Amino acid sequence: MNTKLKALSLVLGTLVVPLAFAAAPTSGAYVTDNQNTWVQDRVGDRISTVNMIMCVIGAMRPDALVNQGAYRALIDENKCSGRGDSSKSGSTNAGEANATNFMSAVVESTQASALEPLIMKAWITSEGESDRSRIYVYGVATAGKSDANPNGLFTITYCGKPISLPNAPCKFNGVLKSDADGLSFYELSNEGNQSQTTKLALQAASTDSGQGRVQGAENGNAFDFSFAYNTDNFRRSDGTMDGCFARDKAVADYSTWRYGTYTEDGSRLDASNPGFPVKYVNGNSNYFGFWGFWGLWLPDSALATVGTSGTLTRRVGGEDQALTVVKRGGKLWKQERQVSTLGAFKSVSMMYWVSNPVGALQQGSNYELQWDGTRLVAIGTQSCSQNGCSQQPISPALEVTAANFRAAGVRMLPIFFPSGGGNGAIRVPLTGAFDADSVLAFRTRSVVAPDASDAPSTLVCLNNCLAGDLAGAFATQPPQAFLSQSWAPVVSPPEYQFSNGMLSLLGVDVDASALDKSSMGPFGGGVNSGAMVVADDLPAVRCDVNGTPNVAGSRICPGLADQAAVTYQWETGPNQWNQYFGAAGVVIDPPKQLALAVNAGTVRAADIAKYDGTTVQLQFSGFGELQGVPGHCVSPDTNATAACGQNVRWVPAFDIRDGAGVTGGSSTYYVKYLERELRLAKLSGSPETSCKASLSLASAGALTLPDASSITVDPVVTNGEEPTPANPKPAVIDGILQD
Repeated sequence: MNTKLKALSLVLGTLVVPLAFAAAPTSGAYVTDNQNTWVQDRVGDRISTVNMIMCVIGAMRPDALVNQGAYRALIDENKCSGRGDSSKSGSTNAGEANATNFMSAVVESTQASALEPLIMKAWITSEGESDRSRIYVYGVATAGKSDANPNGLFTITYCGKPISLPNAPCKFNGVLKSDADGLSFYELSNEGNQSQTTKLALQAASTDSGQGRVQGAENGNAFDFSFAYNTDNFRRSDGTMDGCFARDKAVADYSTWRYGTYTEDGSRLDASNPGFPVKYVNGNSNYFGFWGFWGLWLPDSALATVGTSGTLTRRVGGEDQALTVVKRGGKLWKQERQVSTLGAFKSVSMMYWVSNPVGALQQGSNYELQWDGTRLVAIGTQSCSQNGCSQQPISPALEVTAANFRAAGVRMLPIFFPSGGGNGAIRVPLTGAFDADSVLAFRTRSVVAPDASDAPSTLVCLNNCLAGDLAGAFATQPPQAFLSQSWAPVVSPPEYQFSNGMLSLLGVDVDASALDKSSMGPFGGGVNSGAMVVADDLPAVRCDVNGTPNVAGSRICPGLADQAAVTYQWETGPNQWNQYFGAAGVVIDPPKQLALAVNAGTVRAADIAKYDGTTVQLQFSGFGELQGVPGHCVSPDTNATAACGQNVRWVPAFDIRDGAGVTGGSSTYYVKYLERELRLAKLSGSPETSCKASLSLASAGALTLPDASSITVDPVVTNGEEPTPANPKPAVIDGILQD
């Protein structure tokens, strides 16, 4: 790709980039898999619907299945709408952080000949908090991408309405059009009691110059952006903030959102027993979902009855195979200890919930901790509600000392960090300060099936012990979801029973699955216990009355939970990822732990300063799913690195080089990026002055914006009735063609 960025990608473009290999392999899918790059900018943020439309269209792959008849596609809505969502990045629930939210689509893509338009019809089913919607999409493409038409020539019209009201007006209706003059977009949304329009006009005089205007509202706040670009620069203004950016790829920043992982011969790496799509039929209603390691995803209306009525099937060998569903209101995680050091996780964020005050750390707060190479510091706090989590930076960073933890009787800091696979712990040294060799343990996890032969019957809770009556606990304000707790040595910690897949305390199931998540405040994503151990592992957490570790001691020290080789954690809540779903004979592999040694050979030079020498634990759960890269935040106004907090975007903190090796056991695999965003570099000083002199926004601000008359096709009528695919199994899942 040219170092001068293509014009239209400033708004929504997806560019196919030539491969540049840093290492083997030199054959197979590693060579042939496309890499897509788009430009991320504040203008694009304001018309996020456009970006989402293009993401959804790409995930359905109408280009790859032309004239193949109607087929089914699954599109993970979270991946198309959640990039840069700082609230999700701060989740301390592993299931929520990895949760999927699939939309099911029936797609029909036809083209009479190579000289005729490609026509796509799609019927997309989307499940909201309170209703199910059908989105009708009709697209016509007459030309592919070229220098003259960097986005191709196409028109996409869509309409969304409740499935229960098929004759009602569209709740949202829009059109996205790319023609010889440029790009236009218009959407009318009637959500709640408000009507809202979003409008875009982009005039592209050539591939290297143009101007545009975007108008609409975001969170009730009106915006009106004008922008213009030439060969070298891009300028935008909303009347208050007027900025210029370089269009030179060499000085742009970028972040990768999706990687492919490959074996030495260049073939795609996949899990031996990955997740699989499912179909649920209940009466006259058909639902399509996905069963993965983190749980069964189906629309909420289906989850309420699956396992008690209807039929759930998977496609095996061309036939539907019925699944006998085992459903419980929570799930028990088995967590096996792996040992590392603080130094190995330099600059990696870890969340620590303060159950008792420690030094300047306040009780009841969630702190973001990092090892900065010499100190353990708190760089921010986090607050959560049913609407997600938000971070507030601490500046300057607050040092967290071992002495303060020892004074508070804390021997171990339970933490949550995705780069370690979820739960972990930092050992407080008996003397002295935290250093690079201080023990940091993380735990690999697996789900305990209700009928597992090695399922524990009794569990002793060491910290963050859940109340038995969670319904009653959440009926009080503030919620009393946890039993009172102290880090001091105790004689008789709470004992729970695990039987037939449910955890109970004094005969009461610890079950929040039937609660309304809106009533759970910060626990809307689910509630998790702390560490629990079986009786045989109690010696590892025994101590004397003074808290000194002693395998024959008369006390139990919660602060020694990290000493146990195996701990258990109970999770429950109203979301699908909080609950256990199982079926006889079904095996789904947990994420595979892959290690990335961060150095100049694996990570680009601009990124390694904070992470050089770190070994990052990545989690691989199927092709295209490689998670665990730590993150930081950037300003959407300047594209520069910013403290995490309100009105910022969360992005991966570094990018893995194409061809970099990651290791799992004795095997080495190779990585290359699949989807990446570019952020333009902001200009200042004389370059900015020169940019503003050469790029006037006067005519851009006077552009005529599209209106309702631009919607000339009714996709509901044009699409007609939704066809039934000959093969009920999805042909495409998140843009990946299925066998």
